[in-house]
Amino acid sequence: MVRMAVADDLQALIDLRCARYGGDRAQVAGWLQNVAGMDNIFVVQGDGQKPVAMLAAVPVQYANHKGIWFCGAAATQTVPMETLLPRLLSGCLRAFGAKAYDFAVLAPENTREAQSLETLGFKNLLPTRVLNKPIRRNLLAQAEFDSLTVRHLMEMRMRYQPGCITLPETAMNEVMTQLYRRGLTVVSSRRGYGLYYTKGDQMQFLELQADNDYCADTLLQAAREKTGAEQAQILLAENQTLYLGAGRRCGYGMIAFLRGEFPVTDVYFRMLL
Repeated sequence: MVRMAVADDLQALIDLRCARYGGDRAQVAGWLQNVAGMDNIFVVQGDGQKPVAMLAAVPVQYANHKGIWFCGAAATQTVPMETLLPRLLSGCLRAFGAKAYDFAVLAPENTREAQSLETLGFKNLLPTRVLNKPIRRNLLAQAEFDSLTVRHLMEMRMRYQPGCITLPETAMNEVMTQLYRRGLTVVSSRRGYGLYYTKGDQMQFLELQADNDYCADTLLQAAREKTGAEQAQILLAENQTLYLGAGRRCGYGMIAFLRGEFPVTDVYFRMLL
């Protein structure tokens, strides 16, 4: 039986997510309650009352279009998720289409899953680029670190990506809190910002937005002076103008249109967590 999650399911859902994705139980609880939202989680109930599988369907917004972000799929070892997930998604797509939602997005975990999702109507229209870039030293590069509030970050994000698929501010607060706990640093200036982890001699940028390549380079150079890392691996949306044409294309986001297609050339889909 498929039903919506209730408060009493929380511990069982934490078990499912920890077994599938790992992580600290408190942070997993934060994701379930504050990012996904318990009211947005479908559960498959086994013979007893305990959930044996879950799928979150989180409301998101793109311009004037209402959408759903499918995420957090997990199941017990006895449940074949590769066959259950398409069935769950198929029913959800029909239901949300009937409720006047315009689109659904998700990030497949691998090529096989992406191919399976194509049979449900999902299209690989939201790819990313991965750019590996050496960072030139610049002692004069200036930027601030970890000074952006979540609200200011969201405002800057929308300035650079007006087509950003967005979560509510309360959900983004939880996302950023968990990223900081994992070691994230935010570098910023009036001309852009970047979110990165430092891994040895390399900085891994989850997101980089700037007015132009020069401004982006300045952020990288300031981060180099702080960390000593001389290389950057940068994840960019394929439609970003930064370092245009550089990097290796890779899959990330897929979208299904529930009530007719609309242009997605400016859609920016990066949920970070």
